[in-house]
Amino acid sequence: MGSRFTVITFGCWLNKADSDIMITKLKSLGWEYTEDVESADTIIVNTCAVREEAERNELKLLKKLSEEYPGKRLIVAGCLTRVRPATIRDVAPNAVLITSHGAELIDEVVNSNVDVHVYDDRPMKYLPSYYPELHGHRYVVPIQVGCLGNCSFCVTKIGRMGFGRVRSYEINDIVNAIANAVSRGAREIYLTGQEISAYGRDRGYDLAVLLENILSKVDGRFMIRLGMMEPLELSRIIDRLLDIVKSDWRVYRFFHVPVQSGSDRVLTLMRRKYSVELFRDIVARIRRVFPDATIATDIIVGFPGETDEDFWASVRLIEELGIDKVNLARYSRRPFTEAAYMEQVPEQVKKERSKIATEVFNKVALERNKVFIGREMWGIVSEIDFKGENYVVRSYNYKPIAVRKADIGAFVRVRVTDATSQRLFGQLLESESLGIRYRVDFRITEGLDLIP
Repeated sequence: MGSRFTVITFGCWLNKADSDIMITKLKSLGWEYTEDVESADTIIVNTCAVREEAERNELKLLKKLSEEYPGKRLIVAGCLTRVRPATIRDVAPNAVLITSHGAELIDEVVNSNVDVHVYDDRPMKYLPSYYPELHGHRYVVPIQVGCLGNCSFCVTKIGRMGFGRVRSYEINDIVNAIANAVSRGAREIYLTGQEISAYGRDRGYDLAVLLENILSKVDGRFMIRLGMMEPLELSRIIDRLLDIVKSDWRVYRFFHVPVQSGSDRVLTLMRRKYSVELFRDIVARIRRVFPDATIATDIIVGFPGETDEDFWASVRLIEELGIDKVNLARYSRRPFTEAAYMEQVPEQVKKERSKIATEVFNKVALERNKVFIGREMWGIVSEIDFKGENYVVRSYNYKPIAVRKADIGAFVRVRVTDATSQRLFGQLLESESLGIRYRVDFRITEGLDLIP
């Protein structure tokens, strides 16, 4: 038996997947995973560099761990190791640093005495294993790393060395990993990456081909959640992707397409590779096929050079398109990026714009959610909410529906009784956990019913 270790993860679903890869590799060496920092011999902190606030929290934690547990081995992984290596050294002098491409090579790291492990490339050979006791019913699968963009605000391209280049996992490796997870109880499959719409550009195929392979080769009752898809890359495959999603109930009718701004002038400053009109076209195509689909996007307010007119263009775009969920962020100045050296919008202006946008976006989300009141919807019991009071059902279109009591991982039917801007509320009608087993070929007429 090897050492006991724990992993603390910050940031995105891709970081979560990288942490799972490190857990898989170390468990294969005979190491024992624990969530208890006190009992761990080795602590791995997988960092994120996207926002300044996250960076502060991570550095604070690293300082605390270094001071409180001087006898434990501290390994720092993830994007911050490229962006702030000297700062990490200041707060945690004895830490071992490993760049994000080294997640698949964690076994090399723990078996060497080197303090800094710089990996400029990633093997793309090792996917995480599914452990029901750690993952519950959800399996997060990284399908690619890298991005074909070069946004002026993005520090991830430095943290992950990914701009202008994509690396993808081989289709059969992904399919086999998912098949294994489903056979062992996984019910939700999250496909993740930096830009999953660019999947396969390095291998001669694409995300639509991957999705077809998963759905045709993996038997079982599970739901696939597609990760973030950049508009330009998505536009190349959108119609084929929609056809595939329409043909199989096992893909959430959920599309996360970040627009970042409703102003073409700001998109140019951001060096985004699409126009607002292209984003509109993508949303229109999705809505034509799936009127009830949940469409999520990202908006940055207060980007350097953003005027009041630019800001209101973003607000009006969300209102016009009825976007279900907006991940709103005040622009955060990041090191080594072009935007950090542009003329900045005053912090107070960013705060005011953020407040206005939040109010409007919540109103839009509420109107979208109220449409579902009185409907019966099917979905899967995904998690317990953050307050521990309700169980959250993710409906076929990934809407969160709070119910009082349910079994995690069960397919259920729910009547929606109320709505807020953040979620729906519902009454559980039927559940497979009550001995009711639904046929796999759900009827997706209006996307509303399960067939017993």
